[in-house]
Amino acid sequence: MKNIKLINEIDYLSDTYCDGCFVRKQLRKESGKTIAYRFCIEKCTVGESIKQIGSRLKGSK
Repeated sequence: MKNIKLINEIDYLSDTYCDGCFVRKQLRKESGKTIAYRFCIEKCTVGESIKQIGSRLKGSK
């Protein structure tokens, strides 16, 4: 049940902040998907939050 809560938390963050993100969209347009992905994971505060939740999810298995 804890895993479902963590997955829902990730989905919420992604749906709320990432889907309409101008920075992500612009980076994909100018530099490609890889650069945009790296920005999201390494520099974006929302991406960092998703990464931390993912670590908790991985640790709970």
